[in-house]
Amino acid sequence: MADVYDLILSVNLPDTLSDAEISELRWHLGLAPRPAALSLVTDYAEPLIGDDGEPEQDERGNWLTAYEPYPVLAAKGPAARAGGVLLSALEPGRRGGWALTSRQEFHPDECDRLGELLVWLHERAVDPLAFQCHVRFYEEHTFAPVSVADGEVTWP
Repeated sequence: MADVYDLILSVNLPDTLSDAEISELRWHLGLAPRPAALSLVTDYAEPLIGDDGEPEQDERGNWLTAYEPYPVLAAKGPAARAGGVLLSALEPGRRGGWALTSRQEFHPDECDRLGELLVWLHERAVDPLAFQCHVRFYEEHTFAPVSVADGEVTWP
Protein backbone atom coordinates (compact mmCIF):
# COMPACT_ATOMS: atom_id res chain seq x y z
CA MET A 1 0.00 0.00 0.00
CA ALA A 2 1.45 3.34 -1.00
CA ASP A 3 2.16 6.14 1.43
CA VAL A 4 -0.48 8.86 1.33
CA TYR A 5 -0.52 11.95 3.49
CA ASP A 6 -3.38 14.27 4.35
CA LEU A 7 -2.70 18.04 4.24
CA ILE A 8 -4.75 20.93 5.58
CA LEU A 9 -3.62 24.44 4.59
CA SER A 10 -4.97 27.86 5.47
CA VAL A 11 -3.26 31.12 4.50
CA ASN A 12 -4.21 34.78 4.17
CA LEU A 13 -2.43 36.54 1.32
CA PRO A 14 -2.07 40.27 0.59
CA ASP A 15 -3.90 42.18 -2.12
CA THR A 16 -0.53 43.04 -3.69
CA LEU A 17 -0.32 39.75 -5.63
CA SER A 18 -0.15 40.32 -9.38
CA ASP A 19 -2.85 39.13 -11.78
CA ALA A 20 -0.35 36.57 -13.14
CA GLU A 21 0.32 35.22 -9.62
CA ILE A 22 -3.40 34.95 -8.85
CA SER A 23 -4.00 33.24 -12.20
CA GLU A 24 -1.31 30.63 -11.57
CA LEU A 25 -2.38 30.16 -7.96
CA ARG A 26 -5.96 29.56 -9.10
CA TRP A 27 -4.63 26.92 -11.56
CA HIS A 28 -2.71 25.18 -8.74
CA LEU A 29 -5.97 25.06 -6.77
CA GLY A 30 -7.91 23.58 -9.68
CA LEU A 31 -9.97 26.75 -10.11
CA ALA A 32 -8.75 28.00 -13.50
CA PRO A 33 -7.03 26.82 -16.68
CA ARG A 34 -3.25 26.61 -16.84
CA PRO A 35 -1.65 29.99 -17.60
CA ALA A 36 0.88 30.33 -20.40
CA ALA A 37 3.80 31.00 -18.03
CA LEU A 38 4.48 29.26 -14.72
CA SER A 39 6.60 30.84 -11.99
CA LEU A 40 5.25 29.72 -8.57
CA VAL A 41 6.30 26.07 -8.95
CA THR A 42 8.98 25.41 -11.53
CA ASP A 43 10.66 22.15 -10.46
CA TYR A 44 9.02 19.32 -12.37
CA ALA A 45 12.32 17.45 -12.75
CA GLU A 46 10.99 14.04 -11.64
CA PRO A 47 8.25 11.99 -13.24
CA LEU A 48 4.95 11.85 -11.41
CA ILE A 49 4.75 8.39 -9.81
CA GLY A 50 1.35 6.87 -9.03
CA ASP A 51 0.29 4.76 -6.04
CA ASP A 52 1.23 1.63 -7.99
CA GLY A 53 4.86 2.81 -8.26
CA GLU A 54 4.58 3.47 -12.00
CA PRO A 55 4.70 6.83 -13.79
CA GLU A 56 1.22 8.28 -14.21
CA GLN A 57 -0.37 8.96 -17.58
CA ASP A 58 -2.56 11.79 -18.81
CA GLU A 59 -5.94 11.24 -20.50
CA ARG A 60 -4.16 10.63 -23.85
CA GLY A 61 -1.93 7.90 -22.41
CA ASN A 62 1.22 10.08 -22.33
CA TRP A 63 3.55 9.72 -19.35
CA LEU A 64 3.53 12.71 -17.01
CA THR A 65 7.21 13.56 -17.01
CA ALA A 66 9.57 16.34 -16.08
CA TYR A 67 8.10 18.43 -18.88
CA GLU A 68 4.46 18.12 -17.82
CA PRO A 69 3.65 20.57 -15.01
CA TYR A 70 0.59 19.76 -12.93
CA PRO A 71 -1.45 21.75 -10.41
CA VAL A 72 -0.33 20.93 -6.88
CA LEU A 73 -3.51 21.46 -4.83
CA ALA A 74 -6.21 20.73 -7.40
CA ALA A 75 -7.81 17.45 -6.24
CA LYS A 76 -11.57 17.60 -5.71
CA GLY A 77 -14.14 15.18 -4.34
CA PRO A 78 -13.98 12.27 -1.90
CA ALA A 79 -10.52 11.51 -0.52
CA ALA A 80 -9.16 8.15 -1.69
CA ARG A 81 -7.54 7.14 1.61
CA ALA A 82 -7.89 9.78 4.33
CA GLY A 83 -11.67 10.13 4.35
CA GLY A 84 -13.56 13.37 3.95
CA VAL A 85 -13.44 15.68 0.96
CA LEU A 86 -10.53 17.13 -1.02
CA LEU A 87 -11.00 20.77 -1.97
CA SER A 88 -9.30 24.10 -2.52
CA ALA A 89 -10.76 27.58 -2.35
CA LEU A 90 -9.42 31.09 -2.94
CA GLU A 91 -11.70 33.97 -2.01
CA PRO A 92 -11.32 37.71 -1.41
CA GLY A 93 -10.53 38.23 2.27
CA ARG A 94 -12.80 40.12 4.66
CA ARG A 95 -10.12 42.78 5.23
CA GLY A 96 -8.75 42.77 1.69
CA GLY A 97 -6.26 40.40 0.19
CA TRP A 98 -7.03 36.73 -0.34
CA ALA A 99 -8.08 33.81 1.85
CA LEU A 100 -6.91 30.35 0.73
CA THR A 101 -7.92 26.98 2.18
CA SER A 102 -7.00 23.55 0.86
CA ARG A 103 -7.42 19.98 2.03
CA GLN A 104 -5.48 17.47 -0.13
CA GLU A 105 -3.98 14.00 -0.17
CA PHE A 106 -0.43 13.69 -1.48
CA HIS A 107 2.26 11.09 -2.08
CA PRO A 108 5.77 11.74 -0.68
CA ASP A 109 7.06 11.96 -4.28
CA GLU A 110 5.12 15.22 -4.57
CA CYS A 111 6.85 16.88 -1.58
CA ASP A 112 9.29 18.91 -3.72
CA ARG A 113 6.59 20.61 -5.76
CA LEU A 114 4.22 20.95 -2.83
CA GLY A 115 7.07 22.36 -0.74
CA GLU A 116 7.94 24.88 -3.43
CA LEU A 117 4.35 26.18 -3.41
CA LEU A 118 4.22 26.20 0.42
CA VAL A 119 7.41 28.31 0.54
CA TRP A 120 5.93 30.75 -2.00
CA LEU A 121 2.70 31.03 0.03
CA HIS A 122 4.55 31.37 3.35
CA GLU A 123 6.76 34.17 2.00
CA ARG A 124 3.64 36.10 1.01
CA ALA A 125 1.41 35.39 4.02
CA VAL A 126 0.21 38.62 5.61
CA ASP A 127 1.65 37.56 9.00
CA PRO A 128 2.96 34.36 10.66
CA LEU A 129 -0.48 33.49 12.04
CA ALA A 130 -1.93 33.81 8.54
CA PHE A 131 -0.14 30.61 7.43
CA GLN A 132 -1.24 27.30 8.93
CA CYS A 133 -0.27 23.96 7.41
CA HIS A 134 -0.66 20.53 8.98
CA VAL A 135 -0.17 16.96 7.73
CA ARG A 136 -0.79 13.43 8.89
CA PHE A 137 -0.14 9.97 7.51
CA TYR A 138 -3.56 8.85 6.32
CA GLU A 139 -3.80 6.13 9.00
CA GLU A 140 -2.91 8.48 11.87
CA HIS A 141 -5.51 10.29 13.96
CA THR A 142 -3.70 13.56 14.61
CA PHE A 143 -2.12 16.21 12.42
CA ALA A 144 1.34 17.73 12.97
CA PRO A 145 2.39 21.22 11.89
CA VAL A 146 4.55 21.73 8.81
CA SER A 147 7.33 24.22 9.44
CA VAL A 148 8.31 26.68 6.73
CA ALA A 149 11.24 28.98 7.46
CA ASP A 150 14.05 30.58 5.46
CA GLY A 151 12.79 29.09 2.20
CA GLU A 152 12.78 25.51 3.52
CA VAL A 153 9.95 23.15 4.42
CA THR A 154 10.37 20.79 7.36
CA TRP A 155 7.90 17.92 7.22
CA PRO A 156 6.91 16.28 10.53
